[in-house]
Amino acid sequence: MNKDFLVLKSTFDKAVKAYKINKLNEAENFFISIFKKNPNHLETIFYLGMIALKNREFDKAKILSQKAIKINPTFAEAHHNLGQSFKDLGENGKAIASYKEAIKIKPDLFASYNNLGNIFKENNENNKAVEYFLKAIKINPKSFEAYNNLGIVYKLLKDYKKAGECFKNAIEINSKFYMAYYNLGKMYKETKKYEEAIKYLKIVNTKRAKAEVLESIYLSNDLKGYSNTLKDFSSADGLNLRIATIASYVAKKENIKNHYPFCVDPFKYISVQNIKKEIKDSDKFSLDLSKVLKSYDFVWQPASKSTTGGYHTSGNLFNSKNLEIKRLEAIIKEKIKVFRTQYKKNKDFFITKWPVKNEIEAWHVKLLKKGFQTSHIHPSGWLSGCFYLKIPNDLKKDEGAIKFTLFGYDYPFDQKLPVYTYTPKVFDLVLFPSSLFHETIPFSSQQERHVIAFDIMPKQ
Repeated sequence: MNKDFLVLKSTFDKAVKAYKINKLNEAENFFISIFKKNPNHLETIFYLGMIALKNREFDKAKILSQKAIKINPTFAEAHHNLGQSFKDLGENGKAIASYKEAIKIKPDLFASYNNLGNIFKENNENNKAVEYFLKAIKINPKSFEAYNNLGIVYKLLKDYKKAGECFKNAIEINSKFYMAYYNLGKMYKETKKYEEAIKYLKIVNTKRAKAEVLESIYLSNDLKGYSNTLKDFSSADGLNLRIATIASYVAKKENIKNHYPFCVDPFKYISVQNIKKEIKDSDKFSLDLSKVLKSYDFVWQPASKSTTGGYHTSGNLFNSKNLEIKRLEAIIKEKIKVFRTQYKKNKDFFITKWPVKNEIEAWHVKLLKKGFQTSHIHPSGWLSGCFYLKIPNDLKKDEGAIKFTLFGYDYPFDQKLPVYTYTPKVFDLVLFPSSLFHETIPFSSQQERHVIAFDIMPKQ
């Protein structure tokens, strides 16, 4: 055994050890030192790809996975990582092909079956999702994650009996897997079994679960219990967007004071501006951006999104290095700075506790005739927005408009509650708190409607 081999092995062992304890920078430096001496060292290339995935460097992960596959075409885990890279880049079709190649090589590769199930669930192909989750569970019957994923799909299919069994199986396998408790509680809430919903949701110590508890209490007609629970939540941190949503709704509906400090009156933060004049070559920019967006994989009516009668990209659009997309991202970020300055004197936590560390996530929505966005909020966001790239020019009154309300989900409708409807123009940029319900009014035009939507999100 020569000296160079021993040095390489020692460095590789140190790299793997650092990787396993999540010291990614240290691990990457070790692997790079090996790569410089041996650029075809398969295991090093593979691990560098894994690190790139963890660091959300998806283009880099893709290149490294492809290099590993070129060296060894039968490396199933490299095909899996390539699939993950494509998925995170919004190229679901290529991701599916890579995952299928991985399981063709290695038929018991659990992760690829599970990830395929998640993609098909996202694509609203629920029967295919069931098929792959069942295969994943057959390979690993102790996978609480796969049982939970399968339960979600059964819930989407409204097979609540099987959904409940899956969530309970997940809990039985791992009693600390709180996502299964949440999904079980949410299922009971959706079926109006509020007592059971509250029981399971209270076990889960997350912002969303707390909000669902509050909603369940209110929907069970316990206004006193709602008020007491809101008081407790208000004294905690006041930064739960979904609690902010139900608090604004109930305050107006019941004519009581809103004590939740995040965003007492979200309507006053709606901002509309047209940015066409700020882009010198706006027509060319629009054409070039439209061409770029055609290259992305679109999902028809994804189950986890609000899009109906239209397509939705997956992954973060702003991960792209395309020039036009980066230009748009830069403009949006600058307008957000202006937005914050405009409202800097306001006392809502939405302004005063703005997250210093944040990231922007974007996606493209393409609506066809009769397409719309159902009423929803973005509870993981802070500030949300829409950039209108293409709008049909033959719309009737309010068709294709964005509509802001205080009600959505399973909140009881009340016609006395305030509503703001805005009919956008091409190059309009609309900003609003992520806690505010918004939807799109369907349109009858044969022309397509293209929007780039985005969230400013607190970064952990």
